[in-house]
Amino acid sequence: MNEFIVVTVPAKVEGGVKSGITVQRDEVITVSASGRASYNGGVTYPDGTRFIEGKYSGAYMAPGLLLPGAPAGALIARVGSGPWLAVGSCQTFRAQDAGEVTVAYNDKPGQYGDNAGEYVATIENHGKI
Repeated sequence: MNEFIVVTVPAKVEGGVKSGITVQRDEVITVSASGRASYNGGVTYPDGTRFIEGKYSGAYMAPGLLLPGAPAGALIARVGSGPWLAVGSCQTFRAQDAGEVTVAYNDKPGQYGDNAGEYVATIENHGKI
């Protein structure tokens, strides 16, 4: 099995985008992403790096983010109703639960309205390897 799909992840969409890829526990998933988005004047990339007025300004670790401990603007993912995890520009992981893969822009709940742009994410299910 090697199933994959490409989805657009708008930075304005609170709660993320369901991918259409359903996985079983212990299957191996790779999420890779590209693109750029922005919030509150800063340009972000899937790995959570941020630029303000064209200058690198590091990762912004704001309190209250959907996934605390991951930078604002980073791409995050979850399987089913399991916990969010940081996937950034590329991450391979083993599913801890069964369910559909959801990908999202990491921001504070209720604060997605000032975001712009999008990431393009490829979600690949490698099966149980």
